[in-house]
Amino acid sequence: MSKIESAAEKMKQLLIDLSPMIEEYTARVCPDCRDVCCKQRHGIMNEQDMRCASALKSPLPVYDPGRPLDGACQFMGPYGCENPRWLRPWRCTSYFCEALLAAMNDGPQKKSRRVSALIQEIVDIRNGW
Repeated sequence: MSKIESAAEKMKQLLIDLSPMIEEYTARVCPDCRDVCCKQRHGIMNEQDMRCASALKSPLPVYDPGRPLDGACQFMGPYGCENPRWLRPWRCTSYFCEALLAAMNDGPQKKSRRVSALIQEIVDIRNGW
C-alpha cells in the first residue's frame, strides 16, 4: 500500500469515527437553519479530495453542471448529505457555522474535545501529503 493510500485509509476511518459525533450536533442545529450552508459550490471536491477518493479506489461523485453554485447541494437529502462523510469534500466536514459551534460549546466538553482532536488528526494527515 502506498503512503497516499495508507493516509487515505486512515482518514476514512477517522471520518467514520467522527461522523456520528458531528451528526448529533447537526441533528439539533441544522433542521432549524434558515441559511443552509450546504451549497452546491461547497459540495464540489477539490484536487486533494479527489486524490483521497482515488487512493481509496472509490468512484467520484458525478456533479450536475447545470445546478446553480449558490443553490442547495445536489447531495442534500431530507436527512442530510446522501454521501458518506469520508467521501465528501473536506470543506463539508471541516466547516462549523456559529450555531454548530455554539451547540458544541454548550454540550459535553469531553465530546467537543474529541471532535476537535479527530479533526486535527485529519488535518495533520492532509497537510502531510
